[in-house]
Amino acid sequence: MRPLSIAFTLSLAAAALLPRAAQASPLIELAGPVGGNAGVQGVVSGPGAASTYFNPALLADADDGVLLGFSLVSEQMGITLQGRNGGDVPAVVSGRNILVPAPSGLQPLPNDVVPTQWLQQGCPAGTQANQCPAPGFGARPRQGQGTSGVTRSYLVLGLVKTLVRDRFTLGLYGMLPVSSFTQAQAFYPDEREALFSNSLHPELYGDRLTAVSIAFGAAFQILPELSVGAAVSLALSSAATSQDYIQDATNYSTLLTNNKVSTTVDVAPTIGVRWRPTSWLRIGGTIHAPESFDVNTTIDSTLPTGTESGATQKNVFDWMPWQVALGAEADVVRRGRERLSVVGSINYGFWSQYLDRHGDSPSMYGADLAWHDTLSGAVGLRETYRSGRAFLDFRYVPSPVPEQVGRSNYVDNDRFGVALGGDVGLHLPANIRPGFQVFADRLIPRSNQKNDARVLDELPDGAVFGGTHDPVSGAKGLQTNNPGWPGFSSGGWIWGGTVTISVPL
Repeated sequence: MRPLSIAFTLSLAAAALLPRAAQASPLIELAGPVGGNAGVQGVVSGPGAASTYFNPALLADADDGVLLGFSLVSEQMGITLQGRNGGDVPAVVSGRNILVPAPSGLQPLPNDVVPTQWLQQGCPAGTQANQCPAPGFGARPRQGQGTSGVTRSYLVLGLVKTLVRDRFTLGLYGMLPVSSFTQAQAFYPDEREALFSNSLHPELYGDRLTAVSIAFGAAFQILPELSVGAAVSLALSSAATSQDYIQDATNYSTLLTNNKVSTTVDVAPTIGVRWRPTSWLRIGGTIHAPESFDVNTTIDSTLPTGTESGATQKNVFDWMPWQVALGAEADVVRRGRERLSVVGSINYGFWSQYLDRHGDSPSMYGADLAWHDTLSGAVGLRETYRSGRAFLDFRYVPSPVPEQVGRSNYVDNDRFGVALGGDVGLHLPANIRPGFQVFADRLIPRSNQKNDARVLDELPDGAVFGGTHDPVSGAKGLQTNNPGWPGFSSGGWIWGGTVTISVPL
């Protein structure tokens, strides 16, 4: 690899270590509203602090109070790669003396093509045959660096405060990671990831479940039966500039680096409405604007020869689409201090606009591989008896990811889940309302089978040696280090639980 290419890679890695924070609703969306009796249908049910994010209009019906909670979310997605039967990139490419066909004639084989043997076994440092320049090339076995199978903990904070009775109410809601605080991990969804982890990773989980998630909002009650609300989720965008002077391309301990970081605060708004046409029916709706956490890294490198090179790389984390949600809750039993209601809601997500962690649209791999919009739904029951409340919900969330038949390896599954919980008001020396809730989502198993004709051939047919133009043995057919080739499958569970305590104000 050329010195500037190596320096550029090192600089990006250094910039990635710079401190940064992020908003993100992926965590809140997965865990559902915490506290109260909302279940996973906060668009219409269970007014409380969590309504700040899920439907701020419901804050008008919430009791003033402070919410504290402790949550666990366990992500257990299994990814199984099919065994490779051929398709290896031969060791001869390590000589870097190979030309391949291109529209403008023969061109050098790109430096990011490495022998498959290096990935599986590594390449020791040395000057003899089958050895690499110091410090060598470390082994990266397929799926040896998967990132699922993690249980994370969170602190939940909420506040509801009425400023003008029956008119204006404020809300605050947040989930703060206790461990693995705010990670952002980029990876390529194609053959380029072989140069890094050589593994596949869950596209919509993982680091998306580690960001600080905070929303502020307010509700205005227009009429007793009608209220509107607005909220914002915090979003931070970071820009990092790294200026490098490369003294020695073989000794990066002498690299001179100046880094500059700037952060701007953005907000992603949510608009909500709550309508109660009769005493037994409640209807709610929301519109969520897109959210993301962007990191733009600019690298300017200089060599002792005076050669300068620069480029800007963009990473996009925690991307969430436009979402439109609608729900209804109807009382079916109202007897004394008991009330039983049924709830249903739907959510339409515009996932066709998705940008992955490198800011790329999946449509770059083919129109049929573009993500699609999704319609998810939930149904459930709500029971209130005296000071106790309980809920039971079922939800289905389809994946926006089509079958991965080409270069791309976006890993995602449809989800079917159940959530239940409840709380009870206690009159102790101080009035408190302890509660709990749990959820479990089954990641429905799916498999992906590659179409060889749509996978990048990293050593194309017609490759020749640079000096003699003799054909390269082993170039015929498909040679690829794509970790998802010839196919992969995924499935598993995501589950979690929360204990809460609410204190009236």
